[in-house]
Amino acid sequence: MATYHARITRLAASFVLFAGGFAAAATPPPMPPAPGLDELDRGLCLIVGDEDGTYALDVAKRSSLTIYVQVETEAQQQAIARRADEAGLLGTRITVGRGSFDRLHLGDGLVDLLLDAGQLRTAPARARLNRHEVLRVLRPGGTAFLGEPQALTAPALAGQDDWTHPYHGPDNNPLSADRTVAAPYLTKFLAEPYFCPMPEVTVTAGGRMFKAFGNRSAMALTTGMVDTLTAFSAYNGTVLWTRKLSPGFMLHRNTLIATPEVLYLADDTSCQRIDAATGKLIDEIVAPAKLVDGPVWKWMALDGGVLYALVGDEEPRAPGLQQPGGGSWGWWKAPDYRFGYGRTFLAIDPQSKQVLWHRTESDPIDSRSVCMAAGRIFAYGDGKFVAAIDARDGATLWKTTDRETLDAIGAHLPAQSPLNGFLSTAYAKCSADALYFAGPARGRLVALDARTGKLLWQDRRHGDYQLVLREDALYALGRTSASWKFDLLTGKPLAELEDCTRGNCTRATGTLDSIFSRGHHHAGTLRIELSGEGARAQRMPVMRPGCHDGVLASNGQLYWGPWMCACNLSLVGIISLAPAGDFDFEQPAKEAERLERAVETETAEVAPFPIDERDWPTYRADNTRRAGTPVTVAAAVRELWATGGADRRTDRRSVLRDAPQEPTAPVAAGGLVFISGTDGAVRALDTASGAPKWTAYTGGPVYYPPALWDGRLYVGSGDGYVHAFEAATGRPLWRFRAAPIERRIPVYGRLSSNWPVASGVLVDEGVVYAAAGIAQSDGTHVYALDAVSGGVKWQNNRSGRLALGDELRGVSVQGHLLLHDAKLHLAGGNVASPAIYDARNGDCLNLLAEGTLWKTKAPRGRDLSLVDGQVQCSASLLYAPREHVRSNYFGDLLLEAGRGDATVSATPKRIARRGADGNGEAWHVGPFAEPIALAVGENAALTAGKTAEGEYAVAALDLASGRTLWRQPLPGRPVSWGLAIDREGRVLVSLLDGRLVCYGTP
Repeated sequence: MATYHARITRLAASFVLFAGGFAAAATPPPMPPAPGLDELDRGLCLIVGDEDGTYALDVAKRSSLTIYVQVETEAQQQAIARRADEAGLLGTRITVGRGSFDRLHLGDGLVDLLLDAGQLRTAPARARLNRHEVLRVLRPGGTAFLGEPQALTAPALAGQDDWTHPYHGPDNNPLSADRTVAAPYLTKFLAEPYFCPMPEVTVTAGGRMFKAFGNRSAMALTTGMVDTLTAFSAYNGTVLWTRKLSPGFMLHRNTLIATPEVLYLADDTSCQRIDAATGKLIDEIVAPAKLVDGPVWKWMALDGGVLYALVGDEEPRAPGLQQPGGGSWGWWKAPDYRFGYGRTFLAIDPQSKQVLWHRTESDPIDSRSVCMAAGRIFAYGDGKFVAAIDARDGATLWKTTDRETLDAIGAHLPAQSPLNGFLSTAYAKCSADALYFAGPARGRLVALDARTGKLLWQDRRHGDYQLVLREDALYALGRTSASWKFDLLTGKPLAELEDCTRGNCTRATGTLDSIFSRGHHHAGTLRIELSGEGARAQRMPVMRPGCHDGVLASNGQLYWGPWMCACNLSLVGIISLAPAGDFDFEQPAKEAERLERAVETETAEVAPFPIDERDWPTYRADNTRRAGTPVTVAAAVRELWATGGADRRTDRRSVLRDAPQEPTAPVAAGGLVFISGTDGAVRALDTASGAPKWTAYTGGPVYYPPALWDGRLYVGSGDGYVHAFEAATGRPLWRFRAAPIERRIPVYGRLSSNWPVASGVLVDEGVVYAAAGIAQSDGTHVYALDAVSGGVKWQNNRSGRLALGDELRGVSVQGHLLLHDAKLHLAGGNVASPAIYDARNGDCLNLLAEGTLWKTKAPRGRDLSLVDGQVQCSASLLYAPREHVRSNYFGDLLLEAGRGDATVSATPKRIARRGADGNGEAWHVGPFAEPIALAVGENAALTAGKTAEGEYAVAALDLASGRTLWRQPLPGRPVSWGLAIDREGRVLVSLLDGRLVCYGTP
């Protein structure tokens, strides 16, 4: 079993031997500037061997890159993290981790730029990095500078596909040709925005993902995104650029096309050619007024280097909506709102802008019907004709006015609803052999011969199918009836796809081995696994596809989101999964590989640090999270000190900077207050003065505060480790890797393990409990560790996949831990909520019976509370926005705290104390419109939150009567449950902006 000291000694000795040949140099040569920044400003940079942080700070200064620094020793990690902290960059721009260079910490295909700082600085005679590892972490086109004459550039991976048109290609068949996307999957990145306006259109090419957002904003979080176009890195989710769109243009149509160099965006005036890398306008293509009856681009396709378009007259603006909490479905009022109809087809050379041919119909063409394959453009005029046009010259290949055919296609249906889908959805798809009509606006599924226009077959049951055309069959996913597999040319039903009904409005999409849609009854994502002649339904419950896009496959990855509504599953935002290969999702921990000790013996003595019942040593005071203390709160208080910004008494900078970091709730004992946060730092401050006592750095974001026990402090970090420190001094004692492997990915702007210890830690009777993971499909790992030695007492690596048949249902780590009745409870996401483990042996006690999981008001949430002897969940999940988004998909916001028989609860409507007999209310008041934190002392209930006047404040209420004892303004929004009361009655409040405020008597 390795120790920090032994590793440092060995590394130092090997460095002396290696460096002997360079001993003549008194100092290392001057550090050259970090290369590669002239061509790259945004993205992900990995720096290896930056011994003092100089390279990291240089890169941060000269670019907007997110930087991960990997070093080999604890001393290097702490020193670089401290420099980054002092610069206000830790946890946002710079993250520091340590480990052998044999394994680079970042996930596959994520890195834009890799720098070996040691080689760049000293140019040693031999390479330190395994070239296979370098190429593993680089994304295609990513560059590594390893001190060699030529930079190393990662090649494009064979078999990867782009999603160049809104429906993948001009044929409108949402089937990716990517040969590298295959189950099983691991999460590759999670990125903002969490939610978006409606509608949404996405295309990809050249390693970039382009998302256009419309003008229907249903929540306050998304109003700033209305009518915008944003480019993201398709490999790591970095925002590359953003530009505004034509206001109110109804963009849910085929008028966005991606290529590696140029993005084509058409609207009500022109087709803009935009530089894909920078977002700058190259030029515009305007339809010649003499050829068309209006300037509006209705449909567009790029095939063989020729740009094809349907152009027509002016349209009414799509009605906008800025209604936080409201619905988003009213933007189409059929049949009054007729968008997307045009008469003139154009074929254009996009370089010269020359019109190669044009064609005008006497009857308007519905752009939802236009698709293209095998050199033919297909078009439908409502109830008048269906035509095939030769893409070479615009000549008619065939045109049918056959009454039977037109009657089969039928009139448009008023189907705009969450159940049926969007009337703006393209309802025609084609291949070289057939043309298919189906979708929300259709009454039946109809197939025509693509060569002649003759009616091939029709399915009269209904037409609201989402179609995916594959070589073996036509897959039709129904919402109001069954899903089917049809013969492509005869329509013969080959199989009913059991349990494959799609959920609500989301469209179906496909890869070579799967079809994806939204799961029925809010069950996340439906994946239909296609193998041989069979089709098996598999649930992926942690996230659901976006309404318009569904699941996209490109660049060897799968993409979800963001969403338009607050269907709060375990994960929201832009989610990317990549193939996991033969990864073992349930691999057990081997103590010798996972545990590192910084002291020579397992029972090293620690400095005395007395803790008693008056202290607040853990999240919400105790392991049942009741947030109660026997300490008396003063009848009047004032602000004693605050961190962050300028200190108002001494005008000195605080230890907690004004960086955009979210702190944890505070804990307090032994005259110190401890706090951590998303920067990964653990800080100890003097409770009386706020003066910093010590700071230690983990390698990832911390979501829940440290826990204290027997002179030791424990913290669970986003680096995938449980860390143990000496509480009095911050001296490291040990760390245990709860993550199965070292693998960091971007998680909403920060770098985190795929398996962060996001539950925080809970310590009881010499045992440290912790849970690691994000999405249950990646695996969830729960541990009981010896609090002194860090040794494993038990582990459960299987609860992420409590599968029933082919359903990947199980526990996600989506909140904190609570111990009650010898059972360990975990906020477990939207499947097992809460998750329950036997604290003695780690057995998961959740029973996933059929029909019990997908309720309209499932008890989801990151907060656990013990209410009437039962553990309940509330609030949103861990990775949702911190603002409480109201939704019927999770429980109401509930805060409950107490001690003994005194129980106080807070909701947005009232704060109340329960009656003495446990029933009714002894009193209730309503001083806060949004309570955010709650605590109960010997004589008072404390609450912090937003007042009815829109200000933030903390108040003390007399526990006997509910009368306000005092109220103090807060300089910012409190952290959820961010209250603590120390043994002297001082009130500590952590704020979302990173500050910590202390109130008490002088």
